[in-house]
Amino acid sequence: MKKVFIISCFLFLTSCFSFPKTAHAFSLWDLLFPPTQIKNATRKAPNKAVAPEIPSDDSYSNTLKNNTKTCNGETVVSNSWSPKTEDIFDENGNKIGTTEVPQDAENLNGNLDLKNISNEYYRNFQSFFARGAIKCTQAAANRTFNSLEMNGTSASLRSLPSNQINYYRSQFLVEATNSLNESEQLDTVAQDYQLVWDCQGTCQELNSATDTSSCRPVYLSELVFGLQNEKLYYPKPDSEPENFPPNILTPVLAHYSGSCGSYGCYSHRSNGKSFVPLPKEDYLLFYKQLNFIPKGNVNSKVTITNYYGWDMNTETATNPRDETYDRTLPNAASAYSPNANTLSFVSPSNQKSLENTDICDDTTISPLTSRDVPQELNISAFVKGLIKHLAPGESFSKSYSNHTASTYDKQIENNVKISEQAYSNMLPSKVIEDNKLLEESFSSKSSANGNAPIVDPGYRSDKMYQVMRSLLRPSNW
Repeated sequence: MKKVFIISCFLFLTSCFSFPKTAHAFSLWDLLFPPTQIKNATRKAPNKAVAPEIPSDDSYSNTLKNNTKTCNGETVVSNSWSPKTEDIFDENGNKIGTTEVPQDAENLNGNLDLKNISNEYYRNFQSFFARGAIKCTQAAANRTFNSLEMNGTSASLRSLPSNQINYYRSQFLVEATNSLNESEQLDTVAQDYQLVWDCQGTCQELNSATDTSSCRPVYLSELVFGLQNEKLYYPKPDSEPENFPPNILTPVLAHYSGSCGSYGCYSHRSNGKSFVPLPKEDYLLFYKQLNFIPKGNVNSKVTITNYYGWDMNTETATNPRDETYDRTLPNAASAYSPNANTLSFVSPSNQKSLENTDICDDTTISPLTSRDVPQELNISAFVKGLIKHLAPGESFSKSYSNHTASTYDKQIENNVKISEQAYSNMLPSKVIEDNKLLEESFSSKSSANGNAPIVDPGYRSDKMYQVMRSLLRPSNW
């Protein structure tokens, strides 16, 4: 039985890893999943999709109100002063020499780098477990499911029985729909993103090159509207399906009918486009393809304690102020989703976790940076004030440690642990040993941040993923 399980898992994994064979294929994958550069992300319903694999590059849904994890640390601010000299002039204004003079040493400075992600765990996890676009015909949907190419169905829809998929789909739809609620904001990473275009009654896929100026976007929540009379809602994994309950359905109906309310109006977020329902068979086709692992961005926060004064007697900084900044992580929703724990092919309770799995403590400096980058932002770290009166000819250097903290949704730590377990189960022990994968750190950070705890989880997990990917390639690739 165990051998059958391992063989079936390996066949499944082989079908889910898609690998470019040529430089042209690499370019094709970049077209399907182009690098994301976040400009200024905010918590809001996403606008039209940028690409099938990038449903939004300017929004996120989580609020960081519940179940968070904070990594605490420090960053060093410093400054150095060389002896100060002034020119000496004779009575005729001619320079005759220099002299050393006293000076005041003021202000210590540093910075934190928020503009880089130090590994590609988010991108690779999404492409492995959440990739795939909605197709407009049953024939195209069948080809996608059977395809082993880059635009084929992802691991999530190949790895679970249909009853579990239906449960996770219903929960995903509820979260995506509730993410529209602005009066009672739900702390979720799921977003109500665009699936396809409706071009005057004709479905058009997101990667179509046809002009969409006369089309309207079809969002996830529209499935709840279009399938409101279908029994597709599962309150529990083992329960019988029901119709979507009124507390979920009512605000969705208002959103699409023009009544608006706390979920806003469809026409407002769609640049004035009018809503005209699609046939029910279209909604059913979309639902049957729906991946329950979300795509999109996730917000995290970085806090720096800066000081607006200095006590020369005690040589300590004074007047501290905590300054908090958003660090929105592109394409990280898949890794943060509670549904991502379905990646575990063996129940986590039945196996031992890998060692060193703390997102904050087990981290390393990575020389690499991801193709996807957060908003370009350097945070100034400083101590403002008079540090010391320097005598003529005196050199002086001073450094100080400012407290820093990074706050994440706690779910990410658990999901990375599960992905590590899943990948390690699929790798031969000799490969793990030869590549020293268990010696890698759980998370990473960029070299620019030094001791600052601005970490990116999944460093070791992504190393395992890449080794597994190379093993599943034909040797001549």
